[in-house]
Amino acid sequence: MKKTAKAELRAKSAEDLKKEAQGLRDQMLKARFSTVLEGKTRGVKYREVRRQIARIETILGEKA
Repeated sequence: MKKTAKAELRAKSAEDLKKEAQGLRDQMLKARFSTVLEGKTRGVKYREVRRQIARIETILGEKA
């Protein structure tokens, strides 16, 4: 991830970060459902979303 993207995350408020993390979690849930129901693979995008959530949670921990 580029440093500018991390800087953008750090510039956001805690409330915005929480909303973004929840949206990403919903996206992961839909990916799990599609894996089970449609037999699709999760792929690299699933891992990227999981890592993005971890980044957001880390920044929220730093702000707390």
